[in-house]
Amino acid sequence: EINQLRRSLEDLTERSEALGGFFEYDLKSERLAEVSRELEDPAIWDTPEKAQALGKERARLEQVVGTLDRIATGLKDADELLTLAFEEKD
Repeated sequence: EINQLRRSLEDLTERSEALGGFFEYDLKSERLAEVSRELEDPAIWDTPEKAQALGKERARLEQVVGTLDRIATGLKDADELLTLAFEEKD
């Protein structure tokens, strides 16, 4: 039973990594960092249109990057809990 659960977690982890590629996680994560840095610059607010566009872009990027991060964290946590449960059984 535990081996089946572990295989399921491994399969889900592989699928989430594939989703990261499909949604261009690395590129979006890097772009999110760039956009966030730009928005931290007080001078950006001298051009409200650009600031607003960057704010919208950041929101879109945070949605994709955040969702994929939560999936990866959830799978890692589930694996750790499964390991702890197995060790407690011994």
